[in-house]
Amino acid sequence: MATRAEVARSYGAFPVVALASTLMLEQGERLSLAQAFDGIQDEFGVGDTALGFLAGAMVLVGVVGGVPVGVLADRWRRTTLLVIAMIVWTACMGLGAVAPGFVFLLVTRLGIGIVEANGPAAMSLMADYYPVALRARMLGRYQLGAAVGGLVGIGLSGVLVDAFGWRSAFWMWIPLGAVVVYAMTRLPEPDRGVQDVAYHVEAMTDLDVATAATRTSSIDYASAGWREVIPELLRIRSMWFGVMALTISSFLMGGLSAWGVEFFKRAHDLTATEASAFVPAIGGGAAIGLVGGGAIADRLLRRGVVNARVYVTAAASVAASFLLIPAFLTGSLPTAAVLLFFGSFCLTVPVAPSEALFSDVVPGELRGRAASVRAVVRALSALAPFIVGVLSDATDLQTALALVTPLYAIGGLVMLFAARSYPADLAFVAAEARRSYSL
Repeated sequence: MATRAEVARSYGAFPVVALASTLMLEQGERLSLAQAFDGIQDEFGVGDTALGFLAGAMVLVGVVGGVPVGVLADRWRRTTLLVIAMIVWTACMGLGAVAPGFVFLLVTRLGIGIVEANGPAAMSLMADYYPVALRARMLGRYQLGAAVGGLVGIGLSGVLVDAFGWRSAFWMWIPLGAVVVYAMTRLPEPDRGVQDVAYHVEAMTDLDVATAATRTSSIDYASAGWREVIPELLRIRSMWFGVMALTISSFLMGGLSAWGVEFFKRAHDLTATEASAFVPAIGGGAAIGLVGGGAIADRLLRRGVVNARVYVTAAASVAASFLLIPAFLTGSLPTAAVLLFFGSFCLTVPVAPSEALFSDVVPGELRGRAASVRAVVRALSALAPFIVGVLSDATDLQTALALVTPLYAIGGLVMLFAARSYPADLAFVAAEARRSYSL
């Protein structure tokens, strides 16, 4: 029998670092926008509802553009798609920095959504760069880019906004965007599904998770149109439970990303610079959770717990809600900081395992299109900044955040329904990959 080394090559650390840098820019820019909220309100005279819509506007492009980009991600060089995306993103950041009015700024935010649209390409690449048994851990490192971006976005932009005004929250990202464009040009293009073949050849036996596939597929993945692809995706039950769980839980993460800094300012009467000093309360716990969640899930998987991705996601989601509700409602700044640290840890622990689960159960040739479908289904979570803004206008920001927090626990509980079908779906992907490579 072939060995893993004969089936899949090793790509090292560069791909995950390069792809994580796109998340760094995406998440960091969102949080630096939060630091610019006060200045935008003062200059353009808009309310919290408008700011919430501004924060989520780019996701509209991510959803609409995600469908055609998902097809391209299954058929084109994925690395080329990411180069184009980062060039457009960097240009739109420059246009946002010189926006003469709120409508112009809103339009530039739509252009920034091209990185959201290229999420299917990035996730497809990650699944083909690294082994299945290490997938959650590597996706945790990939998602760590968002935590690093948060630290940069909140910390540096707070100082710059206080010193030079809200437009500096946009200017600061242009040189970083140029560096990431160059990094994208250096990425290799891996063979699709090769890691799933390697898993079938070697890891399925080593991990004692050789569940028999209960179904087969007869479609030609490379040439199949949406009419054939959609029924095939509908048969992957664990994927859909995972998508529903991510949609519900992403709602809180989207709201917190847009309003977390403003929470410290309003609830505890801090300046932008002072609020930046509490970045470790959120970013530090989040970073540890991103890395730790993937490592825990992969370790359990190697020990034979097939549903490790499911169980880690569910447990951490419930714990996050219990910690974050009092964090938002307390009047004590030290208490809020401690609760937010541990709450943010639990908040991000599910990210890598749930993303890995999605890649695990979708054949390599369909991952781009599956991710685009997921983006459409998850579009509701993009309304989080807007809805939190509306609730904030009706009550206050602390109450608004506390009201949406229980959704995270609900998302985790929904994920538990994936436990029944995940093992068979995992075995199906491995068998399909073996068939594609005639092993």
